[in-house]
Amino acid sequence: MTEMQREIAEVVLKATRSKLAVEDLAGKDLVGMLAISSVDALEILISIEIAFGIEVRDEDLGSGLVENLQTLEAYVIARRDALSQA
Repeated sequence: MTEMQREIAEVVLKATRSKLAVEDLAGKDLVGMLAISSVDALEILISIEIAFGIEVRDEDLGSGLVENLQTLEAYVIARRDALSQA
């Protein structure tokens, strides 16, 4: 697990009020494991925006974005890169 994935996992666990450990999320399907609803997905994405200083675009919204830590990490990196090039 990368440092960013660890940070993202902490955000996800806090947003979903889960008592799991950060390590429990490594390589897992977050939607299934945490029973993430569409409301939970929005809460996670808002928390990610705040924690990482990015903006989730409307067209990117969806539970697929919170599928796993790798997907979230790739998205955060892509949005940071887009912001730095703007």
